[in-house]
Amino acid sequence: MSSVVAMTLGSWQALFAAQAGVSAALTGLVFVALSINLSQILAGTGLAGRAGEALVLLLYPVITGLLGTSPQSSFRAVGVEFTVVALVVLAAVSRILWSARLAARERPRYEYLSRVSVGLLPVLAAVVGGVMLAAGVTGGIWIELTSTILCLISGVTDAWILLVEIMR
Repeated sequence: MSSVVAMTLGSWQALFAAQAGVSAALTGLVFVALSINLSQILAGTGLAGRAGEALVLLLYPVITGLLGTSPQSSFRAVGVEFTVVALVVLAAVSRILWSARLAARERPRYEYLSRVSVGLLPVLAAVVGGVMLAAGVTGGIWIELTSTILCLISGVTDAWILLVEIMR
């Protein structure tokens, strides 16, 4: 039974490797782009937090991709690792969003609610997927894949706002 589980996990390693590479490239590009617009970002209310949020959301797929390529014995092992990383990311994103609530009072309420949704949904999915895997539910790997895609979308959305929208 365990060899079937290990083989199934092994079949995901190419995806994890690609995920880590793509996410690392995007994170690096966003980091450079943020440094180019650093003065505008630091001058804006709450924009530094948004930059941090973008980087954290883009780093999650890098870290889980690297963990997924390392030799684990089971989905349970990788699930525990993913859950720990997801909880750290959840704490970081939650703290950033909590700090942003004061600046958000000057804007329409739906803007902050959409930001919270876009920021927390991928991370909550990551926690659920990691817990499922840790519990031995191999279908959690699909939740993790969904979370990765949502993290990339959320991180790039934050980066777009920081790099394009602040220039308007």
